This record gives sequence, structure tokens and C-alpha cells, in this order.
Amino acid sequence: MFHLVIIPLVSAFIGYLTNVIAIKLMFWPRKPINLGFFVLQGLLPKRQADIARSVGELVEQQLFSMDELLDKIDNPEMHDKITDRLTGIVKNKIDTVLPSILPGKISRLITDNLERMLRKEVPGLIRQVMDSGRDYLTEEVKIKQMIEDKINDYDLTQLEEMIKSVSSPELRFIEVLGGVLGLFIGLVQVLILVLFPIGI
Repeated sequence: MFHLVIIPLVSAFIGYLTNVIAIKLMFWPRKPINLGFFVLQGLLPKRQADIARSVGELVEQQLFSMDELLDKIDNPEMHDKITDRLTGIVKNKIDTVLPSILPGKISRLITDNLERMLRKEVPGLIRQVMDSGRDYLTEEVKIKQMIEDKINDYDLTQLEEMIKSVSSPELRFIEVLGGVLGLFIGLVQVLILVLFPIGI
């Protein structure tokens, strides 16, 4: 009768321990250990460069690209905001530069004409800058490479802590799930032994 109780408990312990070890092997050992017939090294330390490259490609191709960033800037609403901002800056500068001896009407006339000119010309200038800069930025600013370099520059301890901080509940759930599945398998074994006794 004792073995009918111990089998599920041992199975649950083995299932839990197996998943705990599997999760540990994601991060440890940091340095390769030669065991003769194979080399043992944690998944993250061993594949950091591959993971960095894959994440960089995923972000650039699926989540965020330079073209998308430029599209967010290169639209009429953003052009209006840039025009308003530039016009405001220039007007403030003119107000501080114009001599105070000028009559108010003349100062206002100068700033009003300047504002009209800026509002007419700035959108065209923005358009030219965006058109000429888009190809250059798309070619020169590689989001994929930036992300890849950033991940590769991470210290493995930092990377491990970052992953654990994001996925700690899920990793814990996997460990517990191993125990639950082990218990279930143990109960199935007990059921088989009860239904088909083999003289234990």
C-alpha cells in the first residue's frame, strides 16, 4: 500500500525538479563545461548572439522600422506642428533682436510678414528635408543592428535578471506544472497497478 502513495509523490517531485533544472539550464552554466561526450552551457550564454540577431530582425521587420518612424513624422499634422514650433521660435528671436526704438506697428508688421513667409515656406522645406533624408536615414540607421548590439552588450547577469523580471510568474508556473504533471503521471501509474496488479 505504501508504494501506491509514494509513486505519485516521487513522480510529482521528479516532474517539478526536471522543470526547475530545465529553467536553470536556460541561464547556467555561463561558461561551457566539457563533459566528454558533450559540452554543457546555458541556452542564453550559448545563443546570446543568435537571440540578439533574431530579436533585431523581428523588431525591424514586424514591429518597428525606420520607414514607420519617418511616416509618423512625415504627415500633414506633424508638418503643422513643426511649422508652428519653428514660427514661434523665430518670432521670439525677432522680438528680442528688433530694437525697442522701433514703433510697435512696424515691429508687428515685420513679425507678421515673417510669420506669413515662414508658414508658406516651412512646409515645403520640411517636405524637401524628409524626401532627401528618408533614403539616407533608412540606409544609415539600422534598427536591427542597434537592437542586436544592445542585447550583445548586455552582461549575462543583467540579461538573466531582465528576462526573469518579465517572466518570473510564468517560469514559476512551468516549475509547478512539472510537479502537477508528474503527480498526474504517478496517479495513472497507481491506477494501472491497481487495475493490473503485478505482485508488487
